[in-house]
Amino acid sequence: MKKTSEAFVSSSGVPIKRVYTAEDVANINPDRDIGLPGETPFTRGVYPDMYRGRLWTIRRYSGANTPEETNQIYRQEYEFGQTGFSVAADPPTDAGVDSDDPRVGAEVGASGVPVDSLLDMETMFEGLPIDKVSTALTLPVLPALPLTAMYFVMAEKQGLDIKQLKGSTLNDIVLTLGCLWLLDQVPPQATLGLAVDLIEWCTEVAPKWHPMFVDSYNYREHEIRADQELGLLLAIAIEHIEEEKQRGRMPLDKFVRRIAFDMSIHSDFFEEIAKFRAGRRMWYKIVRERYGIEDPHCWQFRFHAQTAGSTHTTQEPLNNLMRIAYQTLAAALGGVQSLHANGYDEGLCIPTEESMLLSIRTEQILQHETGITNTVDPLGGSYYVEWLTSEVERRTWEYMEKIEKAGGGIVAALDSGWIHREFREAFLEYERKVNSGEKVVVGVNKFHLDKVPYKVPIFRPNPKSDEIQVEKLRRLRKERNNAKVALALKELEEVTRGDENVMPAVKKAVEIYATQGEVCNVWRKVYGLWQNPMRI
Repeated sequence: MKKTSEAFVSSSGVPIKRVYTAEDVANINPDRDIGLPGETPFTRGVYPDMYRGRLWTIRRYSGANTPEETNQIYRQEYEFGQTGFSVAADPPTDAGVDSDDPRVGAEVGASGVPVDSLLDMETMFEGLPIDKVSTALTLPVLPALPLTAMYFVMAEKQGLDIKQLKGSTLNDIVLTLGCLWLLDQVPPQATLGLAVDLIEWCTEVAPKWHPMFVDSYNYREHEIRADQELGLLLAIAIEHIEEEKQRGRMPLDKFVRRIAFDMSIHSDFFEEIAKFRAGRRMWYKIVRERYGIEDPHCWQFRFHAQTAGSTHTTQEPLNNLMRIAYQTLAAALGGVQSLHANGYDEGLCIPTEESMLLSIRTEQILQHETGITNTVDPLGGSYYVEWLTSEVERRTWEYMEKIEKAGGGIVAALDSGWIHREFREAFLEYERKVNSGEKVVVGVNKFHLDKVPYKVPIFRPNPKSDEIQVEKLRRLRKERNNAKVALALKELEEVTRGDENVMPAVKKAVEIYATQGEVCNVWRKVYGLWQNPMRI
């Protein structure tokens, strides 16, 4: 919150009064609009006991250099007390491109882990208790399909029942086509179709897996407002439900139950809490009122959250420790189910061991020392918080109408470049405010030091990651049964051109060590490449 020449406003521009009283919440019906934790409309939390029953999952988004080194990172995180894994893939893997593609070179392993084949997935999770700890495959749509299949095959080879396997796949079309500038993507409608195929398939074969978590974290990194973040998040979920409704392949309650959410946590403390509370209430209304779904599990807005990398500075990086702590507190008070506290050094490098430990300890201190888990939704009933929750909800509904009017939904908004323009305008406005001093960033445009009185360790990528990965791929292509791989990819192409779900054919291909790039190339051949509208 900051003061302008006219008023105090939130980070999203919501005017804030000096004090709030019962008059400000007079139009809020406590039973209808707030309720109790675990009860409709879930404003106060999705579970009756919340953290008294189960603490949120500590899940860092991590991976670096090679699958072998990433396995060591995961082992270390687990030893530190982390209670969930989250795969951070490198840029080629995010694009669905293999590490030996001549265009990617030094990008291999540079800011994440390369996962080209089932062999890499097996290496990455060797010796880890994936039967006890859930995993998030944080991936754009194209690689999400083969890598989810690889994860399931890897689990089966360990003797695990994938019907009992817990975890999630990101699988978000706006992340894929609106937030990341990835090589060789297919058009939005085809991307949506593949995403829905994954949801359908996982719902049947791995019913405890969440095959889509809508990822507004990456939208918010473009400096959009809280209501824009929440509006896009819900609009994208609706787009996937509408696609399945049109297909009619499975009951909507089964489909919707497997959708989860991933959100950002910015620094405007109360606005972020209000955003999470509004999201729960809005999802309940969408699922029950718009779609008429009566399964209470479908009404629950379950979400992971991550502290906002865009708020963390390279200047005086230790200041980020405080930003991260306040943001994790907001997430916990907002009712998060799973949480990633960033490393303080992520503006400079992949987190070091010290930074990784501190981020995990930040959450553990919050869980075990602060007492905030003793009662559920301690801010519920606050005049200010309840008013702000309703105001964020009102503004979010308005923004969702704007999305619809902009072109008839998310696919059209991606194709036209409307979403990209929203991100660009938000980023330019943020830069203007920081440069003018209208938005204060401590250590950057206020309380700035000419010389920082400390140094921080820097994580150095392995300069030979690409060579190591390319050599592994060379051996794999030589040793596997390439005739069988070719037949499996041909079958995948036939299925893709037809009207069947592609995932059984994907699983068949990756089981015999087809690479994720080879699988994605089938879809590029069938659907063609998409031209990002911001490049036209």
